[in-house]
Amino acid sequence: MEDASSPGPVLVPSGGTKPSNMAILLQIAALVFGAPAVIWGVFIVWSNAFAPKCGDWSGFTPLGVVECWVVDVPIGLLALAIGLFVKKGSPRLRRICIVTSLVILSLPMIASILLHYWHCP
Repeated sequence: MEDASSPGPVLVPSGGTKPSNMAILLQIAALVFGAPAVIWGVFIVWSNAFAPKCGDWSGFTPLGVVECWVVDVPIGLLALAIGLFVKKGSPRLRRICIVTSLVILSLPMIASILLHYWHCP
């Protein structure tokens, strides 16, 4: 008969890993930079969707699309990289970073399509 006091394998449930503070700080920084990029991209998409008549601000619309590409693509790629490669942070913030980066990266494309189809030649 086995003795109940004999040492045996002890199963300890894993408590999970604690998120790293530096990783959470990077994720928050990506979201802080991403918020103005989303606002800028939405403004440019809106200005292309409801473009003024030909001749009124005709130079602003294409210039705004170029600026949208210049601003949104680097910030979107940064947020995507942080969302994909910072695995020690918060899982919820990681998903938010990935979704935000996809939104940021899609806005210049939408603005370009709207400019191509709806703007005067």
